[in-house]
Amino acid sequence: MVVGRKIILILSIITIPVFAVQNGIYQHYGIGMDAYRNGQYELAIQEFESILSNNWDSPELYFNLGNAFYRVGNIAGAVWAFESCLQLSPTNKDAKYNLKLANLHVIDRMELPEPPIYLIWYLGIKEKFTPSKWINISIIILLFFSIILTVSRMISSLKLQNLRGSIIAVFFISLFFTIHSIWINKSLNLGVIYTTKVEAHSEPNLFSTRLFEVHEGLRVSINQTADEWVEIELLDGKTGWIENHQIRLIR
Repeated sequence: MVVGRKIILILSIITIPVFAVQNGIYQHYGIGMDAYRNGQYELAIQEFESILSNNWDSPELYFNLGNAFYRVGNIAGAVWAFESCLQLSPTNKDAKYNLKLANLHVIDRMELPEPPIYLIWYLGIKEKFTPSKWINISIIILLFFSIILTVSRMISSLKLQNLRGSIIAVFFISLFFTIHSIWINKSLNLGVIYTTKVEAHSEPNLFSTRLFEVHEGLRVSINQTADEWVEIELLDGKTGWIENHQIRLIR
């Protein structure tokens, strides 16, 4: 009996803080949504940001935060939030549309040429799922293949053999998408310029040569960091160092 009470006590100690945090998150989100509907966009931003500060996120949270940022004219915040939403939900059409609207206000935006049709198809398939979902898909296909393999050893059937070959082909295709998706997610670090105007330097200090100037809302790649500095790269290949408080990393 004593042991049972100890277990219940330990479980209570662990679960009560978790439920308390969840209730706090839902409360902040509810207040934020009410504030947004009432036109109190700054309050909505404050509530949504407080949720992020507790390491909780979701596509819906980023999407609503982006809308609130856009309403108050914070284009950098809107771009950052919509980009973050698309990291978690790559096929979110509303986030893609709103991101296009926000990018119209970005001074340094660059229009990329239309990619070949086969690349559009490939990216369209890859971006339908996040890396974690691609992993799950590959595992499910592999498990299904294992079942078919076991059954085909028990029952000799030409149809099962053909099906086995088709499944293994689909598995390797899925595995390729999975590896590519994970590699992109791990190797590509992105951020959004968060200051009205930023001067990029040749080295991570204020005394080095000024190379170029960028403005708020521009999405850039991050190559490396050094102390309080970040080396960014633009779509045209230009690289330069800016202070890390001038950029917000895309989650």
